Amino acid sequence: MAGRWSWIGLAAILLLPLLGGCGDLQGAKQQGQTERTASVLSERQKQQIKLLNDAAEVLYQNMQKGNVEDGRVVIQQISDQVTQISFDGVTSIEGMKALTETITQARRVMGAVKFDPDAGQVAAARVRLAADALSHSSQPMWLQFYKPLQDDLDAVEQAAKANDSSALHDAISHLDQHYATVHPSLVIGRPAEDVEKMDSLLAFVKSQVAGPQTSLRNVLNAVPPMRQMLDKLFMKRETTAYLPYPEQQNPILWTMGLGSFILAALGFAGWRLSKKNDGLVPVKRGKESDYWQRS
Repeated sequence: MAGRWSWIGLAAILLLPLLGGCGDLQGAKQQGQTERTASVLSERQKQQIKLLNDAAEVLYQNMQKGNVEDGRVVIQQISDQVTQISFDGVTSIEGMKALTETITQARRVMGAVKFDPDAGQVAAARVRLAADALSHSSQPMWLQFYKPLQDDLDAVEQAAKANDSSALHDAISHLDQHYATVHPSLVIGRPAEDVEKMDSLLAFVKSQVAGPQTSLRNVLNAVPPMRQMLDKLFMKRETTAYLPYPEQQNPILWTMGLGSFILAALGFAGWRLSKKNDGLVPVKRGKESDYWQRS
């Protein structure tokens, strides 16, 4: 279905660790915060997080099978469980907030009078990934979403280069949806400032196609820093990303104006200099003494 996540692919990604495939996860480490180890957490915390993770897996399986009523029971259990967990040493305040908001959103989606199966699967996937990010900080499942997000960026870049507005809107919409799926997990497992940079880049790209006129150059300028931030978030390599500068609306006029200002300033300085000392200008050659020469 156009504009929506491929749920077969999503199921494969989420179920891969259960089938024994861990994907390309070597070298993944926690960055920007103290790495959590088993000895840091109390036995009660570890047990509570495990129960939460197990319940999130049951929720996801129910949504995949279309067991909506069972899913509603499980999401209520998850909502009750999360209030009993102490997140001290588990995640940041931002991570705790992201988890609770994700659970609340899932309850809202599953409790809707007119239930949307696709929205229910998205909500369950986000809860599943977020719970897994808490219980497996070193090798979370969401790391396997690196390639799908890179593919989305490839589609954005190709559509912008081809000047295909329709394809560009679709590609950005897919990128936005897929990034939203892993966003709570990113907030739980990565420094908040890094996630905010990626959020800002995505918001910038969306703004460039939201108006009546699409700035293809700005979209293309934003793709490289977005790739860099994804690399950093997914621990592919160390890098720093910056927001792209928007394209100037009138670059020629701006350049001409700046040039005129510089010429005027130089002319005024020359006039002041010619009036100084009755038109005499000091000249210095090597180590010889100064002498005066009429200009």
